[in-house]
Amino acid sequence: MLGKKLFLLDGHSLAHRAFYALPLLQNSAGEYTNAVYGFARMLIRLIEDEEPDYMVVAFDTKAPTFRHQEYAEYKGTRKETPAELRPQFALIRELLEAMGIRMISKDGFEADDLLGTLAKKGEEAGLEVRIVTGDRDTLQLVSEKINVLYTRRGITELDRYDLAKIREEYGLEPEQLKDMKGLMGDNSDNIPGVPGIGEKTAIALLKEFSSLENLLANIDKVSGQKRKENLTEYGEQARLSKVLGTIVVDVPLDIDFSQCRLEGLDKEKLIPFLKQMEFRSLLEQITGDVGTGAGEELDLEEMDFQDVEEDEEEIRALIKRIEEQGEMAFDFLLDDYKYPVSARVESFLLALNEKEVYSLPFTEKCLQLFAAVFSTAGIKKYILHGKESFIVLKKNKIELKGFVFDPLLAAYLLNPSDKLPSLEEQLEKELNLLLPEELPEKKKNALILSRLFTLKDILEEKLEKSQLLALYRELEIPLVEVLAEMELNGVKLDTAHLETLSEKWAKELDRITGEIYELAGEEFNINSPKQLGLILFEKLGLPVIKKTKTGYSTDAEVLEELKDKHEIINLITEYRQLAKLKSTYVDALPPLVNKETGRLHTSFNQMVTATGRLSSTDPNLQNIPIRTEEGREIRKAFVTRSEDWLLLSADYSQIELRVLAHISGDESLIRAFQDGADIHRETASEIFGVEPEEVTPNMRRHAKVINFGIAYGMSSFGLATDLGISRNEADAYIEKYFQRFSGVKRYMDEIVERAEKEGFVTTILKRRRYIPDIRSRNFHRRNFARRTAINTPIQGSAADLMKMAMLNVYNKIREENFRARLLLQVHDELVLEVHREELKEVAEVLKREMENVAELKVPLVVEVQVAENWKDREDYTEN
Repeated sequence: MLGKKLFLLDGHSLAHRAFYALPLLQNSAGEYTNAVYGFARMLIRLIEDEEPDYMVVAFDTKAPTFRHQEYAEYKGTRKETPAELRPQFALIRELLEAMGIRMISKDGFEADDLLGTLAKKGEEAGLEVRIVTGDRDTLQLVSEKINVLYTRRGITELDRYDLAKIREEYGLEPEQLKDMKGLMGDNSDNIPGVPGIGEKTAIALLKEFSSLENLLANIDKVSGQKRKENLTEYGEQARLSKVLGTIVVDVPLDIDFSQCRLEGLDKEKLIPFLKQMEFRSLLEQITGDVGTGAGEELDLEEMDFQDVEEDEEEIRALIKRIEEQGEMAFDFLLDDYKYPVSARVESFLLALNEKEVYSLPFTEKCLQLFAAVFSTAGIKKYILHGKESFIVLKKNKIELKGFVFDPLLAAYLLNPSDKLPSLEEQLEKELNLLLPEELPEKKKNALILSRLFTLKDILEEKLEKSQLLALYRELEIPLVEVLAEMELNGVKLDTAHLETLSEKWAKELDRITGEIYELAGEEFNINSPKQLGLILFEKLGLPVIKKTKTGYSTDAEVLEELKDKHEIINLITEYRQLAKLKSTYVDALPPLVNKETGRLHTSFNQMVTATGRLSSTDPNLQNIPIRTEEGREIRKAFVTRSEDWLLLSADYSQIELRVLAHISGDESLIRAFQDGADIHRETASEIFGVEPEEVTPNMRRHAKVINFGIAYGMSSFGLATDLGISRNEADAYIEKYFQRFSGVKRYMDEIVERAEKEGFVTTILKRRRYIPDIRSRNFHRRNFARRTAINTPIQGSAADLMKMAMLNVYNKIREENFRARLLLQVHDELVLEVHREELKEVAEVLKREMENVAELKVPLVVEVQVAENWKDREDYTEN
């Protein structure tokens, strides 16, 4: 067996590494697959690069180990395995079985112990042993014959640890790493070690004393009084920590290495599995040439990448070719994608096909030469960063037409619940191509750009298969320009008002702080949950509601339960709310005003939410409270450019309930909206058994919570909590609601059933959201998934309607050549800046376009308001 290579893999460690290294992926069945995909890639590359003769993958079991018996708190601080990862372990086992790779696990021991035992057995048999893991504990096993391949970044980059590497990095022998663990402990495994001793100190002590036992026998020779005291007091704890951190190398295992020989892949099993997982790139790899690597590395040398100087003749020749072929891929490389409005363009990249990419000068002359190309709709544009490119060109007074493809936007629509994959990840997933490591940003983008022609065909085919192509082409792609325009427009901020507000609130916070200190009987850090917990639950003796791993919980939920127990609670809540508004908005917004434009420019994110709603960041302008006076005071700072302008806002009235009426087809709900009835009053009348005119404000408030709660799939428990009523009362309310609106109940049952069958739900425009937990064995996760299935078609359809309205309003404003500008989109509201002379016409257009955006079974109603700032709005009338 001399010279043969035995590879031992830590299954759990590598699965976790793969899971966190890759964005969440799902197949069309709604199964999460990113950890499986990463694990498969790693295995194939390992087999290709290292050519192992024998391979074993070890897994942990759920059973406690001897370490838990030694120390009950062992791994007590470990976070629960993510729900998206748990079901992937079974799929990874299927993968390994199909690849003919031996698996092993044993109750009472960890995977590390099995790896250690097999490593020693392999060493004794004369094998070259390689342990592949993301756990540094295995470094203690390194010897002449045993090396560790440690996953440095992601799962395909491995650091090789042999004796020389251990000695170089630690200055210790592998055997001493157990002593090091005993001294410094391990937070990830909740191994205590000795307080005050970290890795650096532990290494220094072991260099001086060679072993933990020798150190503890010579504490008097240790420098530093505190260190001596800690070693004396925690010596036994150090010994225990060493035991916990020592890998067992003599686990009784009934295994013969001849059973672990790597014989090759079982194609009959592997190919159906890869098809089920929808790993297209791996499937092509396996069916083409079994045993190839994880992907073909793109070679810059194979591509004609040219730097074009400002040569007008050469640029015109490129333009002529673009006009002849009718398509181009391009990208502007920015120095800051977070703030594209103020970003500097570093380069202008252009691809004519997969082999020809050019770097052009970003100059006024070059842009003007390209202006006609950019503004010709007949020339198709494939862009790496669509919105940012619109912003760059608009800043340079150039119109962009013919934009048809953005790879990130396509990937988002295919699975909006997933973390958005990077452009590099898309290349690997869709084309089985890898970018060379440590490539400059410019050349990296050039390589990606060259593949947009192929990527477009693949992703559009997937969009069509999922019935998403129309949504992509007719709404999401055109909306990119609208969002770019809104970001460029920005909004004027009255910074003087915010400064005044900051001073006023600082004094108010001082007053509240003083009252809190007086009630507490001492000064303390109100912002410290730990100190606040001690005051509330130990000094003031308030009942403990819940605890966290670090002490008493003082979150908002806890304070809500305690609000009637002591007057200090309301003051703390008031302090927190005011302090948050002050730090998040009042003090944070003025520095974000763009020095060139004098306006605040937020970013509207089209590819973030799972429902299709837009989000706002840097800064987030969608979370400014409107129901509190403090929130309204912040909104007062959002003003117009001058006295000649006004803010015009249009808000959909109860859009989600109207969408619910439409998609459920409930006749009672439809009739109520068609008759223009007060839907909350109607619901209250039914639930409380009174005539509509006898409904009290409190009854209507309860009905409003019920109406919106039902739309969000709220349980009777949630309703009882929100209304402060008993569970039985809440059950009775829901039962009466469904008696009156039976179509809503039918919709809820049918949509959950459909989600369970298909793994996803859709909106009125066919937007999808995958819901893998709809079949979860975990009761709470399954219930949450059901609520998601009920609400997503409602909330997502409302998002579809709002986006359609934004697009229509934007196009109408341009068509009519109004000076009005779209500024903000906040939930169900659009905010525009309008010149006083155009107020009447724009208000009419805004209301008409929003109310007639789609033909539903119920009317859409829009409330239009006008003001000089975002706070003091009044209902708009023509007079």
